[in-house]
Amino acid sequence: MDTSSLWKGTAAKTACLPTLQADLKVDVAIVGAGITGLTAAMLLVQAGKRVAVLDAYKAGDASTGNSTGNLYATVDLGLHTLEEQHGLEVMRRVVESRAAAIDLIEATVARLNLDCGFQRVPWHLIGLDAAHVAEIEKEALAAMRARLHADLRDDAPLPLDAMKALRVEDQAQFQPLEYVRQLAQRIGSEDCLIFENTRVTAIDDEPAVVHTEHGKIHCQHIVIATHTPVGIHLVQSQLEVVREYGIAAPLHDSVPEPGVYWCIGQERHSVRTYTANGRTWLAVVGSAHKLGDKEVGQERFNELEGFARDHWPIGPVEYRWSAQRYRARDKLPYIGRNVDARNTYIATGFSGDGLTYGTLAGMMLADEILGRGTPWRDLYAVDRLAQAQRPEGFEKESTGPASPDQAAQLGAAELSQLQDLPPCQSRKIEIGGQPVAVYRAGDGRLQAVAGKCSHMGCEIKWNGAETSWDCDCHGSRFAPDGRVLEGPALAPLAAAKVDQGS
Repeated sequence: MDTSSLWKGTAAKTACLPTLQADLKVDVAIVGAGITGLTAAMLLVQAGKRVAVLDAYKAGDASTGNSTGNLYATVDLGLHTLEEQHGLEVMRRVVESRAAAIDLIEATVARLNLDCGFQRVPWHLIGLDAAHVAEIEKEALAAMRARLHADLRDDAPLPLDAMKALRVEDQAQFQPLEYVRQLAQRIGSEDCLIFENTRVTAIDDEPAVVHTEHGKIHCQHIVIATHTPVGIHLVQSQLEVVREYGIAAPLHDSVPEPGVYWCIGQERHSVRTYTANGRTWLAVVGSAHKLGDKEVGQERFNELEGFARDHWPIGPVEYRWSAQRYRARDKLPYIGRNVDARNTYIATGFSGDGLTYGTLAGMMLADEILGRGTPWRDLYAVDRLAQAQRPEGFEKESTGPASPDQAAQLGAAELSQLQDLPPCQSRKIEIGGQPVAVYRAGDGRLQAVAGKCSHMGCEIKWNGAETSWDCDCHGSRFAPDGRVLEGPALAPLAAAKVDQGS
């Protein structure tokens, strides 16, 4: 099944940006051309810095292009959970910082004349059964204490049997991929060099050097804006990795008023509409699970489609996609100078709130590099990690090239065991005591790779919904041929030799 997001399907086509082919010297190197990296780049260039931005794919195609396009000052785990764990003042500062990030996006859209469908809309939290009424009421009280314009209601502007609904005014939506790609076009210059299809292979902190396949970037500061930092970092021991799925289908009737709608019942869903070129789509996101907690398949997309068809007259599903969330255990992101680093900065732990937190991170990292004060530094400080004892495996930060396990060769005995493996299916086997991950492609050919994650050696599990091998430890994902799709892994899974003619 083709998996492409609504945003990738509707964004205007843009010319590919160049690939780094030679060594370069700049003030700041930014790894990742999503909303975090490009926001930081924009602000640094405005302050007179020379910047290079590197992305392994096309700008915005990773986390930003697979998001919901929703912008809000609340948080996915609930403001009341933040208040319970950290207190009223922390909750208010989180809301204040996230609201400032949305304001920056709005100002950037106006200043650069970005055509990305930005609009202010209300955010809703809708309880679909009596079991969640108390949660809605708690969140309403927390939103009011956070000084948001919040209103508790008995119904919602959706064709749902709502038991209780919270409405918060003056939140926002946009087309995230249009925003990022147009932002890249506007800020790209001799002082803001943006390179696509440029995979980072290693990072040195002192002196600060970013290594790629075809060149090095020497700089004074490095920003790792890859959703979770590539390589081995202490912060990864404090992140939970969750995968979430989305669908979009054309909607002809019963179009809801623009807004962000979170529906909580037996399942949790985020619902919104998007209109472009005379067509309106209903987008539904949810069916979340801990990455790699079990093998998953098409049932994730089927659940979302079933929910949508139960309530709206949608046409055939045209887009299916998924996204990864890295959730900090203490519910606050990590933004700032990395542990043990002098020149490297990270931003991660955004949970399901990445567009707003990513923008905030770009703002804060630019301020820190420029030596400016930022009012929320202590709130999201990375150095709070140093207070805890380091778990095994994280004794030393590392963003050097990894040495992955070598996958064994599949001989006649192993191939005979795989004769019953159907096309588009996978299986884990052992050869000489080592796990090997095998996938049979649609044309019948086998693809076999080392069965442990190249990041830190954890088990990988099959994701049938997206045809990938996923690691539940720290979020690395790999294609059937071992290529890194996302996550902290720098090295691919080693390919096993397979005699296809046997």
